[in-house]
Amino acid sequence: MKRLPRRAAASGIAAVLVLGCVRLVQPAQAAAAAGEATPPVLQSETAGTTPFPGLTAHELAYSAMDSVGAAPGIRIINGDTASLVGTVYSSQYENFAWAPDHRTLYVSETYWTMGNRGTREDVLSIYGGPTLRNEGEITLPGRLISDPKTNTFALSADGHYAYDYSFQPAPSVSVVDLRQRKLLASVEIPGCGLVYPFGERGFASLCADGSLAVIDADPQGRYSVHRTNRFFDIMNDPVMDESIGDARSGLAFFITNNGWVHPVHLGDQPRFDQAWSIEQAAGLSPATSRVGSISWRPGGQVFAAYQQSTARLYVLMHEGHPWSSEQAGTEIWVLDTRQHRLLQRWQVPESASLVAITPDAHPLLFALSSNWLWVMSPDSGAVLRAMQIVQPALVKVRGE
Repeated sequence: MKRLPRRAAASGIAAVLVLGCVRLVQPAQAAAAAGEATPPVLQSETAGTTPFPGLTAHELAYSAMDSVGAAPGIRIINGDTASLVGTVYSSQYENFAWAPDHRTLYVSETYWTMGNRGTREDVLSIYGGPTLRNEGEITLPGRLISDPKTNTFALSADGHYAYDYSFQPAPSVSVVDLRQRKLLASVEIPGCGLVYPFGERGFASLCADGSLAVIDADPQGRYSVHRTNRFFDIMNDPVMDESIGDARSGLAFFITNNGWVHPVHLGDQPRFDQAWSIEQAAGLSPATSRVGSISWRPGGQVFAAYQQSTARLYVLMHEGHPWSSEQAGTEIWVLDTRQHRLLQRWQVPESASLVAITPDAHPLLFALSSNWLWVMSPDSGAVLRAMQIVQPALVKVRGE
């Protein structure tokens, strides 16, 4: 630490006699008079928030994987510029969803009073406004804590209700009224999991015997559960948990390890269309679960995205053996879900684990690896721009 000049008093003020008058001089002035370097003027720090530079239909949000050097949180990316425009703090292993107004973000998360121990609190956090500031929390009775899965948390199509998958002490779904900000019910779904909303208040869950659980409320708000017949082979070719469900149309695509697509129109009485093979749509033989069988198969963390306006399915594909569904995709296959045919195959610059597409009239396609995000044209597959990111776990786009 540099010592003050001997002329400076302990109070920090120097006295100089000029023409018989006493003048008080600040230390910086005294130092300058003595020919010494002027100490810098320190600026005090201020805290604040900055509004987003305009909300766009091409914004993507992803949660960071639990990894060394990456703080938990939800990163918001502007796809038009491939730049980070905001971060919303969250706990680890959270799930989140955009409200239909595209301006409110709901985050299902868990905290402990001592960080990794102590009293546990499960909450649904609400962030809104131009700065996505916290607007409060809704207490949850419990939520499933696992590797992030898209379909453990979802909103109804109109944004009135939230559905949060729980496992305390048995499989159940917490139904939350987001307008009144209160828990309405905990619906037990033994032997089933995940949530796929439909209609005003209904949702479906996948069950361990290959069936679908259908849950809906009567006019008094009481929920009832019934099951469909089995529609997939749980032992040899099960449906993957990152299958796609669209709450607005009620259309779901349940996709198996071997690439069979089961279209289901969700409702009180679901309608099951004929299953079709992604590989057959490409003119190849269907993949099988036979030991040693190498085929093109879907895989990745979030391996498929659906564009409702064109009825196109974008799927990350890799060449692998049976049960290799966690392997990242080396190609994106574009499929016509009405004609059951392959439209295009595109290579990605680096094996990608997540894919998403915006639902607007001029959409962007996103592919994400462990370190990179590529913004692509959904028509040609051309890479429009790219940026480095921290390892992603979940991905959502505005308006989804």
